[in-house]
Amino acid sequence: MNSRLLCRSAYAALLVSLSLLVACEQAFTTSPLSWLERDPDNMSKAQQIRYAEDALRSGSKSSARKAYDALSKNVDADDDAELNLLLADLAMNASGFSEVLPDLLQLAFDGKLGDQTELANQLENKLGDLSYRYVGEALKQIEAAHDKGAVASEQQYLEVGLALVMRAAHANEGDFTPDLGEPEWAETQGFVDDATGRLADPKYIDDLLGYF
Repeated sequence: MNSRLLCRSAYAALLVSLSLLVACEQAFTTSPLSWLERDPDNMSKAQQIRYAEDALRSGSKSSARKAYDALSKNVDADDDAELNLLLADLAMNASGFSEVLPDLLQLAFDGKLGDQTELANQLENKLGDLSYRYVGEALKQIEAAHDKGAVASEQQYLEVGLALVMRAAHANEGDFTPDLGEPEWAETQGFVDDATGRLADPKYIDDLLGYF
């Protein structure tokens, strides 16, 4: 199998993965989960973790926000890094990032995540749709996992990296051209560089790194 075919196979795998994620989120969003109607602030830590896992499965942005805001107050340096990575996923759901995933599927399949023009065309009208506070929280949780010696999945790095690109463009009047003199762009490149160094085989992050 030649390298071009291998690359297409890798992107096809990502396409299927992201498509399944979107499908699961839509299915669970329409399912009644009375558990998620409860207030996680009044739960024990173990209950908050279960609530967080259920909120992720539900695909509900409002439940993800409630879960993150409650559980993040109870996480400390003694907790396993997996809890920080759970919170990173929760924060990304809370940010609304899953709603822009369909616009990224074809770019991933075509290997164009590093194309500034293509990415801008897909995302420029979505910049106001994300809560960048939660994007920042996802970044913070991945960094906390790093401090504990853990490595996030490539999908986590990719989602946060793309959300950081959106945050930087949003902070710079919708300009998708990286300007490393701007703090948001500098932080985004630093995150993608770091992710590339941590992953054993960073196919998609390497593609995003080409953006810079």
